[in-house]
Amino acid sequence: MKGMYTKIIAAVSLLALTTAGCNSSNAGKEEKKEQTVAAAETVTIKNEELYPFMLAGVYFVHGYGGPTHTFDGLIKPAVKSEPGTADFSKEMQAAYSRYFIFPFKPGDAAGEKDAKATLAEYWDIHNVAGLEKSLTWLLDEGHQAQYAQYRKVLDENGGAAANLNTLDLTKYKLTKEDLPGIQFIKDHYTAFSSAGIKAWDLARYINNICVAYQAGYFNRGEAMAWLMKAPQVAQARYSDWKSYFNDFLLGREFWGGGEADNARFKEEVAGMLEGKYSIYSYMPVK
Repeated sequence: MKGMYTKIIAAVSLLALTTAGCNSSNAGKEEKKEQTVAAAETVTIKNEELYPFMLAGVYFVHGYGGPTHTFDGLIKPAVKSEPGTADFSKEMQAAYSRYFIFPFKPGDAAGEKDAKATLAEYWDIHNVAGLEKSLTWLLDEGHQAQYAQYRKVLDENGGAAANLNTLDLTKYKLTKEDLPGIQFIKDHYTAFSSAGIKAWDLARYINNICVAYQAGYFNRGEAMAWLMKAPQVAQARYSDWKSYFNDFLLGREFWGGGEADNARFKEEVAGMLEGKYSIYSYMPVK
């Protein structure tokens, strides 16, 4: 989207990894690695202020240049301790809070103008009233409502085996323009979680609040009040991040936009959910 990430993309360098040559050294490293993994499994991070931003984390990771750039360029330099320690938890939360809590900053005239242009161009939002109406729609309905309607049509006509050529569209108050969406759900019938594509709505809900904060439509308190409505919606529908972001990706394809970026988003989701520096490895959905 138009300039959304100009304030957050960082230039980073990859660090070279070295390995020891002797067997005893390698054995020691393997043992240390196993201990680190075991320690990581005991870490649980819960942060109510940070949590809602992680529901849209893919957008911010994307804006920072992907998981590798995010981890190596932003998080790793700020996290010196090892998983399993109290310092590790504190350092992880501090690092993610710095870069993921309101990544789009207000106070810059050019940034504010760009944020307003983004909301106007992509969401037809021109004022606070329009913003709040759009956010309410995303939270309560969103594209999940359309997905549920199409899914119902398929469920009542054979599910994944439904013959779209024989569907009585008038019965469901649909037209031929709805068929591509129905076909997409049919093609991915078993890939969706029971929540459908609600994650797609929630991620955009969070991202739009962040953009609106930069645009000056919300102050920090107002933005947080809207943000804190999202966790209960997510936690009522999802129990793990993999399912959540899988539905996000499916929702993005169902929507039909940004097709050129689909592969990149898939790679970024896969990368950002794993590893020592991924907060998703330690912060549960609920």
